[in-house]
Amino acid sequence: MKRRVFCSRKRKAFTLIELLVVIAIIAILIGLLLPAVQKVREAAARMRCQNNLKQLALACHNYESAHQTLPPAGVGYGFCFSAPGGPGDRQVLNMSGWILVLPYIEQQGLIQQMNLQLPFCDVIWDNAGAIRNQNGIYTGPPWNGNTSAPGTPTQNMLLMNTYLSVFACPSDSGPRQSTPQNHPNRYGAIGPASGGLPGQRTNYDFITVAGSDFSTCNWWRSAAVNLRYYFGENSRVTVNDAKDGASNTFLIGETTVEPRCNGWGPVWGYRGWVQTGLDPARTTSGQGINDWSLIATWTTCGTPGGPNPPRPGRLGDWGRIGSLHPGGANFAMGDGSVRFVRETIPATTLRLVALISDGSIVNLD
Repeated sequence: MKRRVFCSRKRKAFTLIELLVVIAIIAILIGLLLPAVQKVREAAARMRCQNNLKQLALACHNYESAHQTLPPAGVGYGFCFSAPGGPGDRQVLNMSGWILVLPYIEQQGLIQQMNLQLPFCDVIWDNAGAIRNQNGIYTGPPWNGNTSAPGTPTQNMLLMNTYLSVFACPSDSGPRQSTPQNHPNRYGAIGPASGGLPGQRTNYDFITVAGSDFSTCNWWRSAAVNLRYYFGENSRVTVNDAKDGASNTFLIGETTVEPRCNGWGPVWGYRGWVQTGLDPARTTSGQGINDWSLIATWTTCGTPGGPNPPRPGRLGDWGRIGSLHPGGANFAMGDGSVRFVRETIPATTLRLVALISDGSIVNLD
């Protein structure tokens, strides 16, 4: 009896169709998982961002405990120089209030290397034309015209270029170093007229009435109480001065580090030209958070039909609140708590939350 032998043909590889099916399945799985991974990553970044704000708010509270006042937004902006007894600051320092907070964010060694009696800039521009010496102190009668002269980079300027992680939001990958502010109409700069030294930008800044603080010398001190925010130039206020309740009042806000269409992102150690803090009421569109549109008087950037249309990350103007967190930005409140505020809330409403004594309590939920 003959035995039949069956020959089997072994398959050595997948067919092309099978391979394509497997690739398609993998692609679908990646497509389904990637948004979830991105959401988890952003949630972690937002949590770290909120932790930074909590640290800064706590540092402000500790400063208040030691000095019986919150730190000012800054000292000696130089918007109106004057002789002794005049309305302005006799000495221009262009110093941010964050300098004073350094000991309370574990940077005692950094502030010990600084000289708080010297400016945090090397170029001083005077809209009143007053004569200044290299230390920014009034030395003579006004000139007929404006002055701008480069000086020698101070130790303060060099130290402002120190990267501090507490000022960096992990969701913002924009440029951390600013370029020297060699603008012809500056009130102080962070680098000499030829070249200059950059400073490290911050994603967090004090809540101030930025436009008024920018245009009027010592505006905060002369303003009516019901028009004040927590911070301003040479301000002096306590947490409990917020009659609307510290937990209902903005203390610190978030912004992006990318240069604006008009102005620059704030440097953590500097105060002066277009760097006076953050104002949730500063807007073009009426949206106080993530308003990427430009101020109405400019047309080359931030306009839908212009060569540089609005895009996330590049705020249209200086002093604005913004973030790269989807849908809003983080704020530290007066009591030290941190909350995420939706970008859909109008700027007029946000302003009420920034005012410390206007008599209104706003629900941000």
